[in-house]
Amino acid sequence: MEQSKTIDLSVIIVSYNVEHFLHLCLESVYAATKNIRAEVIVIDNSSADKSVDMVRKQFPSTRVIANVDNLGFGKANNQAAKLAKGRYLCILNPDTVVSHNTFEQFIELHQSNPNFGISGPQLTDGTGQFLRESKRGLPTIQAAVSKSLGLFKLSPRLFGQYYNLRLPQNQCGNTDVLVGAFMFLRKHLYNQLAGFDENFFMYGEDIDISHRSLKLGLTNFYLSEAKVIHFKGESTPKNKAYEKRFFNAMSYYYNKNFSHNWLLNSVFMLGSLGFSKFKRIISSRRDETKSVLVNDWILLSTNPALFKSIQTNIFPSIKQCQSLLEVLQVETNGLTGIVFDIRSIQWNEVISFMQLHQTRYIYKFISADNKRIIGSSDVLSRGSGAIIKKSKNKSEVSIV
Repeated sequence: MEQSKTIDLSVIIVSYNVEHFLHLCLESVYAATKNIRAEVIVIDNSSADKSVDMVRKQFPSTRVIANVDNLGFGKANNQAAKLAKGRYLCILNPDTVVSHNTFEQFIELHQSNPNFGISGPQLTDGTGQFLRESKRGLPTIQAAVSKSLGLFKLSPRLFGQYYNLRLPQNQCGNTDVLVGAFMFLRKHLYNQLAGFDENFFMYGEDIDISHRSLKLGLTNFYLSEAKVIHFKGESTPKNKAYEKRFFNAMSYYYNKNFSHNWLLNSVFMLGSLGFSKFKRIISSRRDETKSVLVNDWILLSTNPALFKSIQTNIFPSIKQCQSLLEVLQVETNGLTGIVFDIRSIQWNEVISFMQLHQTRYIYKFISADNKRIIGSSDVLSRGSGAIIKKSKNKSEVSIV
């Protein structure tokens, strides 16, 4: 009887002002934990939106902790981990979507490899592009210099240590650092590491905990077969405060681990200044990026009522397809947007399709309750969404 109460997995999600992405994330998490004894813990860092109410109403089995203040990423995760009862922990961002078998893949991986420390999946953004931070090396002198100067672009094999470019995107293997958007590890290891270093408010704590896992003699592992969407940066506006926070976090990491090495610290400072300059240039182009025009829309769904609702209220010229093969056969004029009905297709199929067709389409996703359409059309700007509200006489749509 006691064995049946054992929880295998605790999924911990720290959320901040991403109500609609969090809804999509939780839908995917619960679909992926149907065959697993799991619990889901959401720590809300004082969101100004209706995230807490949404989770409590739409996902009542979720344990919700509503912080009065924004405690930061590491501290909030530690707060949840103290309550977690699972043998394994998955640290998960709220702007992610997991496939139906993602957690089963990682549980099997760790059961078969007792010397594994932290593991992570192949991450793609909302356009289907691979996110290089899925697998990284420790920021040594050579890695820091190569990244700061962009040398890794000239010779990935010689200068690609920072992004572990010697390990191909679609090949599983050892990697020093995993990204905090998705980290899988044993609960007892998390406790042994004392969780995240709370001196990091946000950024850098994933590098730090990965580094400390390696120091214990464990192997960190990149599981390329597991694919997860990370819309990326939905909780965090890319502004000067973001740049300062990133700079301070990484400065603390270097002082903590390489305080004796003035050369490495100097390289890092120069690299960070270059990073800040690059981000300011990108910020100035963000409005230009968001002005991309979509000529045609396709709904992939087997639900005719849903198609009618979207056609009436959002995209009047939208076409309906019932399979990915049918989507590819549609003649389009210029950039085309696809709205995926997640009840008509599995996430792993969606992610694979997105990776194959990164430039041909942009992607949106409708939630299982048919009330939210969301998506991120580029990696730099925040995603957008629509809520379909039904009144007595008609459906109303408000953009969020």
